[in-house]
Amino acid sequence: MPEVTVNGTKLYYELEGSGPVLVLANGIFQRVEAWEPLMPHLEGYRVLRYDMRGQGRSAVPEGAYTPELHAGDLEALLAALGLERYHLLGLSNGGVVAQVFAARRPEGLQSLTLLCTTPRLDPLIRAKVEGWRLALEWGGTRGRLRVALPWIWGRAYLEAHPELDSPPSLEQMFAAAPTEEAQRNLIAGFLTLGDLRPGLAGVKVPTLVVSGEEDLLFPPRYGQEIAEAIPGARHHVLSAVGHVAVLEDTPGLARLLHEFLEVRA
Repeated sequence: MPEVTVNGTKLYYELEGSGPVLVLANGIFQRVEAWEPLMPHLEGYRVLRYDMRGQGRSAVPEGAYTPELHAGDLEALLAALGLERYHLLGLSNGGVVAQVFAARRPEGLQSLTLLCTTPRLDPLIRAKVEGWRLALEWGGTRGRLRVALPWIWGRAYLEAHPELDSPPSLEQMFAAAPTEEAQRNLIAGFLTLGDLRPGLAGVKVPTLVVSGEEDLLFPPRYGQEIAEAIPGARHHVLSAVGHVAVLEDTPGLARLLHEFLEVRA
């Protein structure tokens, strides 16, 4: 099992393919397998996937996993693997981490793609995530999954796949979820998020921001805020897509990535 100890924790990672390096940063409760639908579309790239602390097969240290801590983990992981030039794609909380990382102006960063994410924690987002925290406290992982489900999937996708709201599907998601301790630490870390926009003005690499039209967790206005904060950034909204763009519109997302990355790879 490929793993490395960096920044005081053990991280699981997968590095495959050849070509320009593309780093994929998971959503808050995801693991590397969440990117599987997109992987066939990433031929021609050397793709680094990794489980952040608390996710998948990575370690679960004590304390809140803040965006700054995650960004430090990523920096240390890249150094340990000897990856000097790379493109970065962050999804949801991974997009928050990617913003923090990019604002530090790392020399090796070639481009930035931010998918279904936010630059700040406003009262509405805080209320949503506090609801997840309380659902976890009161009903465990299954309770948190049940409460989060309508915030995650887009209306069109859920109508086309009603089986997602079924006991077998929820059990499958339960099996893939982090431990309850890890979920508490991940949520606590996310809830420390402030406003990243002032620091984003210093991001100089080409940036693509992608939102889902039907994303109830981080609606497109948050993506627009990011694009307005980063000089020269482009914002694209995927039609009839919720928060899980990697699965809800894999071909559409892949086309956007190829159009954006091929010019810069």
